Amino acid sequence: MAGDGRRFDGIDGVVLDAVGTLIEPSPSVAEVYAAAAHRQGIEADPEVVRVRFKEHFRRDELDDLRGPMVTDEAIEYRRWRRIVGGVLPDLPDPERAFLELWEHFGRAEAWRCFADVAPALRCLNAVGLSLRVGSNFDGRLRGVLRGIPEVAELADAVLISSEVGYRKPHPSFYQAVCEGLAMPPHRVLSVGDDPENDVAGAGRAGLRAVLVDRSGRQGDGPGVFPDLVSLAESFGG
Repeated sequence: MAGDGRRFDGIDGVVLDAVGTLIEPSPSVAEVYAAAAHRQGIEADPEVVRVRFKEHFRRDELDDLRGPMVTDEAIEYRRWRRIVGGVLPDLPDPERAFLELWEHFGRAEAWRCFADVAPALRCLNAVGLSLRVGSNFDGRLRGVLRGIPEVAELADAVLISSEVGYRKPHPSFYQAVCEGLAMPPHRVLSVGDDPENDVAGAGRAGLRAVLVDRSGRQGDGPGVFPDLVSLAESFGG
């Protein structure tokens, strides 16, 4: 797999997902939510919080899939208020918890970069690829990226769903990615950890796409990579 540049012949641009691909929350979402509950005198088991968050986050995405997946800053703000309320339903002051969590996840200090990101970006840059970040997030993401040294260079090359007006996997999101790169879809590679949003959705929009599966749950396959370094090496850099 490494060094086989022919694998991605014709690819000149790469759009990288953010959360789960480049960065992850640290401490975890479950720990941060449980701490917010604790500050209001409610003890929440982080494992219970983790399961609830997964359920409410996915349910919210499924609701969006039934419609046009339109979004903006106000919609994202309301969406996260719903998620926080669903995950932590017993708080005496849910609005306080929401505002604390909204502010927390808007700080670079709340996130960390995966260890393979920096070497992979060096390799992708070395072979002359145009790089973008494409994420279902809101305007806070740009500040988060600027505050993380490994990805700070990408902070001004990011397409955010709340600014595009559509969330992945809507084809309009990927159209905006290609327009930003000034490239046709077949010359752009989508890279991410979500099989639907980053791979299937991108493929339907005409992009090539690969899955980064650090957990190994998806198994081996021509479009699955265990980390970003192995993907970058496939460009022959």
